[in-house]
Amino acid sequence: MLHTAAKPEQHSTELPAPQRESVRILLSAETLTAAANDSIDFPLTAAESSGDFLSDGNQIQILNPGVYHVRYMVHIPAETILTTTFALQVNRQNVAGTERSVTQTSTAASTSAIAETILTVCAPVNIRVTSTEAVSITGAEDEVLASLFIEQLA
Repeated sequence: MLHTAAKPEQHSTELPAPQRESVRILLSAETLTAAANDSIDFPLTAAESSGDFLSDGNQIQILNPGVYHVRYMVHIPAETILTTTFALQVNRQNVAGTERSVTQTSTAASTSAIAETILTVCAPVNIRVTSTEAVSITGAEDEVLASLFIEQLA
């Protein structure tokens, strides 16, 4: 009968490669502004470049090809008077199915405009949320009025 000793486990001392950033979120709190037919301002997001994304605070540029889940939300507090249409745009073109019309009176309860889509990106693109009419909304302290969420799926 032949006996063999088990080999000791091998452990790598190399550190894992850093992960690419695959999620990016822009936020707007307390005050939400947009000029007519222009992008929503996201003042809580400083101009920065990080991983697969480049942001100037109003839009995000996706730098790398892939499949992305993109979602936006605009919250309109109660008693805010507003008539507009929000949309997600890629390179200044509305993404089909992401337009959300809002008509709210001074007596209406709060509401939200929410849309999401899956984008296949082959070259760098700019993504932003727009309003057809000028918007100036003031919310409560620390109230998130708008968000733009991007997650790379593949």
